[in-house]
Amino acid sequence: MSSATLARHSPARELLDLFASMRFAIALLTVICISSVIGTVVNQGEAMGSYIDKFGPFWAELFGRLGLFTVYSAPWFLAILAFLVVSTSLCIARNTPKILADLRSYKEGVREQSLQAHHHKAIGELPSNPQMALAEIGNALTAMGWKARVQQREHGIMVA
Repeated sequence: MSSATLARHSPARELLDLFASMRFAIALLTVICISSVIGTVVNQGEAMGSYIDKFGPFWAELFGRLGLFTVYSAPWFLAILAFLVVSTSLCIARNTPKILADLRSYKEGVREQSLQAHHHKAIGELPSNPQMALAEIGNALTAMGWKARVQQREHGIMVA
């Protein structure tokens, strides 16, 4: 195997890919939500005697060891939050260049059916000839700070 192939399949790379994945961040967020529900339902920071009265000695001891009586300051909860911050940061760092490139590109390859379903669209007929209408539309878009491209389509003209 080449060193490039090894680098792509190394355990460190796979761990980085895991942390940078949106699925991992969503899984962490789900665990945080469930933990927050527990922290909301179970009164936090009360005396241990109160928990023994509510849950019994066995469950009070078990819940205490799991940190369910101090969820929001429990080490496992803070560690999950830290992993969520790292995961979200890596995900943003990984996807930002693609998002910025996508924002800068014109969507000229979009099918007409997709354009019809889009809620930000305008369809109309202008009384002037097509070249004058395009010039008017182009000037209006430029005045609003937009850049535009024109494409001749089967059923009309698309301005992207």
